[in-house]
Amino acid sequence: MDKTKIIKSLVPGALLSYEKYNILPSLTIAQAILETGWMQYVKGNNIFGIKWTEGSGYEVQEFNTHEFINGVNTPMVCRFRKYNTLNDSLLDHGKLLSFTRYKSVTTSKNYKQACQNVYKSGYCTDNEYPQKLIAIIEQNKLYVYDCAPKSETTKSTTNEDIKYLQKCLNLMKIRDVNNKVLVVDGANGPLIIGVIKKLQKILNLSIDGICGPEVLSAVKNIMGKPLCSTNSAGCIAAIRYIQWRTGGAIDGVYGNETVRLVKEYQKTNKLVIDGIAGNGTWQRLLS
Repeated sequence: MDKTKIIKSLVPGALLSYEKYNILPSLTIAQAILETGWMQYVKGNNIFGIKWTEGSGYEVQEFNTHEFINGVNTPMVCRFRKYNTLNDSLLDHGKLLSFTRYKSVTTSKNYKQACQNVYKSGYCTDNEYPQKLIAIIEQNKLYVYDCAPKSETTKSTTNEDIKYLQKCLNLMKIRDVNNKVLVVDGANGPLIIGVIKKLQKILNLSIDGICGPEVLSAVKNIMGKPLCSTNSAGCIAAIRYIQWRTGGAIDGVYGNETVRLVKEYQKTNKLVIDGIAGNGTWQRLLS
């Protein structure tokens, strides 16, 4: 067991959870270590044993486990969430601790307070839980990650930004993991994060699921419906989106193959067949 490598694998997701939900990274990492025995017992990247629920936005996996029912340890099959990556699990944990019930955790001033408050808020029933977490943090100096500055990306993102992005992603036909449109509610949950990652992959942006300035700028460019043709030197985001919608190779260059595919799209949708993504073609793409 290489503890350094394990901690390193948890740091990115813990820092992202800190930015999004204000959960101290030391607490997140320590809980992950404690609850998995240094990542020995993890299935489907589910670090914290969060149960699956309908509409959660995650795949389901079933395991044989035990639950205490009326004081009796009863064997049963339970459904748990399955995550694509460890970061997704860490973010979902952060979302859980962002609920009102755990307000004292998100407002804790240091890791010792956070460890006490997560227990007092009812996260678990082991009265030694805070001391176990604190020991892990101090033995591995996890508190150094609590000093990491938050980026301006998440500080400047508002609920209105997320609502705008949800509306645009729906118009752009980029669906969630369940192949459904997003609810336009301004909530920064797992479904919107997953769709943002799809968009970032299409546009060749850093894939972090964050509704930041780079994503918003690219979407605004696309929603502006710029005229795209073989003469287009700019509008790379718009061209990559057009290539994705028409099923072509996505390289951001409006070449002959893109012209051909746009013409096919125009023919199928009874538009003027000129191979140029003008207003009429854009109206259909974003309708």
